[in-house]
Amino acid sequence: MPKTGHFILHSNVIPTVTAGRYELVTDQTGLPFTVAAERTHVIVASPRYTMPTDQILSTFPPANAEGAFGDRLPQIVLKRRTLPWERNPEGVATPSSIPWLAMVVVAEGEAQLSSATPVAQCVTEGTKLLDAATDKDVEQGLYLAVTETVVKKIFPCKQDLELMVHVREVNIDDTELANGDDDGWLAVVLANRLPVFDEANKKPVRYMACLVNLEGQLDALPPPEPPVDHFNFALAQDWRALATIDPRIGPDPRVMGGNFAGNVALPAGARASRRSDRATRAPNAAIEYRAPRVGSSIDGAAAMNDQPVSGQWSSATQHVNTVALDPDAKRLVRDGMAIGFRLPIELFAREKVLRFPVLAHWSFTTNEGATFESLMRDLDVSLLGSAPAETPSDAELVQTGHIGLDHRSRRGDRMRAWYRGPCVPFPTKRDQSKPGEPLEIAHSADQLRRVVPDGREDLSYAAAFEIGRLLALSQLSIVSALMRFRSEQFGAGRIRRLLEEIAAVKLPSALDASVDLSRFVALGMMDEMVINRTRIIGPRRPIADPGRPLDVRGDLDEIIATGLGLDLAAIRKTGDRVGIMAALEQTIAPVASKDGRIEINKQTVLGLNNGLRTELGRVLEVAAPAPVIRAGRRRGAAPQADSLDALIEDAIDDEEEL
Repeated sequence: MPKTGHFILHSNVIPTVTAGRYELVTDQTGLPFTVAAERTHVIVASPRYTMPTDQILSTFPPANAEGAFGDRLPQIVLKRRTLPWERNPEGVATPSSIPWLAMVVVAEGEAQLSSATPVAQCVTEGTKLLDAATDKDVEQGLYLAVTETVVKKIFPCKQDLELMVHVREVNIDDTELANGDDDGWLAVVLANRLPVFDEANKKPVRYMACLVNLEGQLDALPPPEPPVDHFNFALAQDWRALATIDPRIGPDPRVMGGNFAGNVALPAGARASRRSDRATRAPNAAIEYRAPRVGSSIDGAAAMNDQPVSGQWSSATQHVNTVALDPDAKRLVRDGMAIGFRLPIELFAREKVLRFPVLAHWSFTTNEGATFESLMRDLDVSLLGSAPAETPSDAELVQTGHIGLDHRSRRGDRMRAWYRGPCVPFPTKRDQSKPGEPLEIAHSADQLRRVVPDGREDLSYAAAFEIGRLLALSQLSIVSALMRFRSEQFGAGRIRRLLEEIAAVKLPSALDASVDLSRFVALGMMDEMVINRTRIIGPRRPIADPGRPLDVRGDLDEIIATGLGLDLAAIRKTGDRVGIMAALEQTIAPVASKDGRIEINKQTVLGLNNGLRTELGRVLEVAAPAPVIRAGRRRGAAPQADSLDALIEDAIDDEEEL
């Protein structure tokens, strides 16, 4: 395992067996007789059309984020190290060093993200997948629809796929690098496109990162191209003009048009416009309709008012933040991040459109902002021993990066304390309680308050703890987990503490499987019932009393026959000869068997009797625990009487008196 703060990169971790259906055949030799071969079918499962959320550890840039991300390739970190190689992109069952996953970054207007679609339609028509009919993790998935032009410009080539995926081995005690992983092995899938800012038009650009499945479509990837030392932002293909096409005009304009908007040929769609508009419109100009914008709503169907291009990316970000509060936020947020990527490209494109299954996707916006590198380069380091002119004369700045601040204690006392942020002017040593072991867990910010040699407090760690606590509590999942803890483990611990106070003895450890707190509580209840029998159990009732009167309406023979399902006419006919009571006594009550037949005989009665005795014995065996021989007592000695025995003896005495 690497040291804390370090990691090891591996080109790949290829599994021995890829996903698919296999047949295991046993063959035994060296025996004096022949043994038939045993055939067993095994299915090796792996994601294919959707990535389980528990396998995604982190993404960069963060989902729905805004910032200057143009200096770093987008990436997704997966928890299972073998996942990118668990399928062969060539469509065979043998392992391959070429991953079947790729990270594709598309700008708004370049591609189409589908809605929920049957998985058989999530690949390009004619693509053959291994065991396509049976090997599917979901019934419906998403796909990315792109033209061949976009694929050639922004998709990775086959030769680059192995360089875009690697495995990272880190120390699980390293919070920053392990990021909460359980074994320290992470699979990282990188994109091949930097999400840069539109410098030419000075506009932010909204991107969507898609983790796509390349099975059976390696031949569609572009050939290698010579490297370039710089590049500027440019859309591979601009389909944003489709947002102005009225979807209600029917299919005719799709095949009869000839308009050209940007670098995309669109149908004319001008058949419904006025002649005056035709006369004033420039040749080959696209027509704007006041119609619902395709892909502009959470479900791709509702309308949204037109707005300036510079504000569209901000609106999409705010929309995702709004739907995150909905009870169905998981689905709505995914759809919300797809705003602007639901243009119907497949309906209008004249060139071939390819489909790639999308296992995970998220959107983000690159704006003109400062990067971490630019902030660090522009950082004013004059605080190391000096203060700017506008700084008050009493400002305290030291070489360690600490600054003296006014502090008010909980009692209201005014004092001075030291504080330092996460950015330090020089490398610092990690605090460790023992070499190779993580730090002890702090439970409150006060545990991290430190007194420095000058007698003042250093509140840096305490402030960081409190900020982290507030950020964690802002996540609903963490709050719900804390509530479950309070209702389960915390409640059990509280009850255990109360029982120890009541019993005045220390209970065994809760980890001991032989401890039964419910039995302990039951015995305590028995003690209370013996002491306060009248108050808890109530006064003793006689063995038999008249009871409440029965309200019988109708003839007795009719009531009995109806309740037992007897033939009333036959009973009355027999009753004319022997009497109604004798007729009822001679009539056998019907018993319904499982197959619906009604048959009663001695064997049936005997079977019912035996079944009842067996069930009664089972219940008694469960209810009456086996005797436990305690230490210090001879085997066979009579058990000591407890509170329950006292209750039983009192009940026997009361019966004898009666």
